[in-house]
Amino acid sequence: MRIAILKRDRCQPRKCQYECIKYCPMVRTGAETIVIGEDGKPIISEALCEGCGICVKKCPFEAISIIGLPDKLTGEETHRYGENGFVLYGLPIPKPGKVTGLLGENGTGKSTAIKILSGLLVRV
Repeated sequence: MRIAILKRDRCQPRKCQYECIKYCPMVRTGAETIVIGEDGKPIISEALCEGCGICVKKCPFEAISIIGLPDKLTGEETHRYGENGFVLYGLPIPKPGKVTGLLGENGTGKSTAIKILSGLLVRV
């Protein structure tokens, strides 16, 4: 599944004409795929976005990119960084008196898991 992701630091709604909304084929058919948030920046619906990439080409600030999402895992979400954000499923279980190491590729949730286990990040 492919979806559009907004790079909020690059988005400058006061300097554009909301080309992402104007040219989105899903919006043009009446779906609320992209809406304007309270801060004036677009919010792209993960559920409605088709990942066509037109918004990427039309955005004058290169604030939108298309990413491929892995298939959803079965089970309960442990933590999610907002809509269209990273999702963590499950946590490692440290054993008392033992050292637990986490190995894996970047972006797989190792740091998030450690922050949740240490209490620095509250589970949602």
